[in-house]
Amino acid sequence: MRFNVDQLTGQLIKGLLPVYLVFGDEAMLVEENSDLIREKAREEGASERQVWHVEGRFDWSQVQWQEQTMSLFDNKRLIELRLPSGSPGKDGGEALRRFVDDPPVDTTLLIISGKIDKRSQKSKWFTEIQRVGAVIAVWPIDLTDLPRWIGQRMQHRGLKFNPTIPALITDRVEGNLYAAAQEIEKLVLLCPDSQVSEELVLASVADNARFQAFGLMEIVFNGHAAKIPRVILSLKSEGVDILAVFSAVLWSLHRMVDMSTQLEQGANVDQVFGAQKPPVWDKSKSMIRDSLARHDARQWKQFLCQMSEVDQAAKGSLQQCPWALLEVLCLNVAGVDLHGQNKEFRLGY
Repeated sequence: MRFNVDQLTGQLIKGLLPVYLVFGDEAMLVEENSDLIREKAREEGASERQVWHVEGRFDWSQVQWQEQTMSLFDNKRLIELRLPSGSPGKDGGEALRRFVDDPPVDTTLLIISGKIDKRSQKSKWFTEIQRVGAVIAVWPIDLTDLPRWIGQRMQHRGLKFNPTIPALITDRVEGNLYAAAQEIEKLVLLCPDSQVSEELVLASVADNARFQAFGLMEIVFNGHAAKIPRVILSLKSEGVDILAVFSAVLWSLHRMVDMSTQLEQGANVDQVFGAQKPPVWDKSKSMIRDSLARHDARQWKQFLCQMSEVDQAAKGSLQQCPWALLEVLCLNVAGVDLHGQNKEFRLGY
C-alpha cells in the first residue's frame, strides 16, 4: 500500500506491517518518518535493531531474515536497510522478494532509500513490498510551499502566530528545511505562553553558525579544517544533540552525492545547482564547487558509509564515540587525510 507522509501516523496506530519503504530526496523528512516507524517498533517490543548500509558489492547473505537460535523470550527485531542508490540490485531484489514472500512474525523490515525513479518503482521487489507492506514517498518541500509547511509544523508544536510569521521564518532560513525545523523547536522553548511575535522571530532566527550544524558544514565545505575540532567541541559542550547534528550533516552529504553524480555524468553545473531543493544559493556556489572538486562521486558515497557509523555509535550499537567519528568524517570531507601526512590533527575524545 502507498501512504503519504500525513497518512503514516494513522497507519502505525493500527499496528506494524511486515515491511516499510521510505524514500525520497529530502533526507530530513525521510529520517523523521523513519523515526516514527522505529518508535512504533520499540513500542511493540522490538529490542534488537540491525542496520545495514547497502553500497557497492553488498553481500546480502549477511542479512538473516529469520532468527537463527531459539529464545525463551518473545524478542522482536527491526532490520533497517539503508539504500542510498535507490536500487538493491539483482541479488538484493531477490532477497527482498524472499522476505516479502514469507515475512517472519518477529521481524519488521525498514528500508530507507534515496530517490527511486519511476522505472524502478515498477520492478518486482518494489511492487511486492507495496503489496505486503507500506511505501511512503517523501517529496521535497518547494520554496513556495515552505511557509505552509512551517505553519503546519508550528501548529503541530502548539505555537500561536499571525499569518506573516511562517513567511518571515522562510526568508530568514533561506529555504533550508532543517534550519526551519530547528528554529521552530527553538521558538517552542522561547515561548512558554506559545505566542510567537515577529520581534521574537527576528531576535531568535539569527546567524548562530558557530554553534549550529549547518555552520559546521559551511566550515567543512570551505575546507577550513583547523576550525573543525574546535566547532565540534563547542557543539558538544553546548549540549547539542548529536542526532540533530547527524541529520544536518546527512542532508548536506546527500546533496553533495547527488550533485557529484550528476556532474560526473556530464550535467551542467548551473543546472545541477538550480535543480536542488532548495537550489544552491549564489553566495554558496563557489564554496560548493570547490568542495565537489575535492572528491569524486565514489568518495562522496563513502562518506555516507561513515555517517552510518556515526549513527550507530550515537544510538549505542557501535562502541565508539560518535563525536570523534563525526570529527574524522568532517576532516575527511574538508580534505584532510588522517592516515596520510596531516598528523597535526588529534582527536580529543
